[in-house]
Amino acid sequence: MAATNDTKAKLLRGVVQDNVNIVQGVRTKRAVKRKLSLRYWLSAGIGMAGLVYIAIPSQVVSTANTSLTAAIGTATFANIAQTPESSAPLDSPRPLDKNAVPLAIKRIVIDPGHGGEPGAVSESGLMEKEITLDVALRLRRLMANEPYEVLLTRQTDQLVPLDKRVAFANENKGDLFVSIHVNSMEPKTLRGLETYYVGPTDDPATLRLASIENKDSGYSLADYKKILEKIYVDARHDESRTLAKTIQAQLHHSLKSVNPRLENRGVKTAPFVVLIGTQMPAILVEVSALSNEEEVKLLTKENYRENIALALVQGIKNYARNFNVPERKGS
Repeated sequence: MAATNDTKAKLLRGVVQDNVNIVQGVRTKRAVKRKLSLRYWLSAGIGMAGLVYIAIPSQVVSTANTSLTAAIGTATFANIAQTPESSAPLDSPRPLDKNAVPLAIKRIVIDPGHGGEPGAVSESGLMEKEITLDVALRLRRLMANEPYEVLLTRQTDQLVPLDKRVAFANENKGDLFVSIHVNSMEPKTLRGLETYYVGPTDDPATLRLASIENKDSGYSLADYKKILEKIYVDARHDESRTLAKTIQAQLHHSLKSVNPRLENRGVKTAPFVVLIGTQMPAILVEVSALSNEEEVKLLTKENYRENIALALVQGIKNYARNFNVPERKGS
């Protein structure tokens, strides 16, 4: 094989040298004429040898590939379908195992309901917007020394559209969203706490409440599919539910000692706009009822509003502690 390669190399070098000599004019016309015939046959011979040389390896490789394919066969659709896998494809979002990807709760967005417009109003004139802002400001003060950053969707008596509240929470990459409200219920003898997370509902009272709270939603008919997906298959569902139950339990436990007739109305689902649009675990909590004058008397007392704020803080801390991740302040 080595001898054949050497012969090819010598022939090629000879042809190249002849071409160089012709260009440089070092040969006479007669010498050139004598060489033309020789060079023609020599070039033709080398060309044929080259073709054979190139063709032989190609045939060998082709034959080898064909033999390999014949030996191993080709996977059929049946083979692919029967291939074992750990789980079936997802047909809807599922909770992520927090141990697989450690996540931290760093930033909490507090949403004082209403503002500008009053919200619910008691017979004595106490307005929902005043109570929600007062409780939110207290909560932020109480959280100042905790390992979390607390942001408010409003800090004064200003009108903030629902879509702006949602955008604020999402743009600031909040890890939790807590919207604070004060209810108005029938019959007026009711004095109850209730907490909502995103989901469907058939309850007429809840639907009426959602309709009132969502009156300036910012959504159009084109958003209908997106709204349905958020309500029915939202990946935050389980974490929002856990947050709602934790906050609800802490509020009732903390307030019933000073408000013994307070009813624990539990955790419910509802299609509130601020819960639909936010991208983190989110709840809306009704901390009292302005329709009950005994509740109104309690709400006019600073100590009771402080107790509400303390209960919310403790509920958030309980949730974060059970989340089982390191606590870090800021981003």
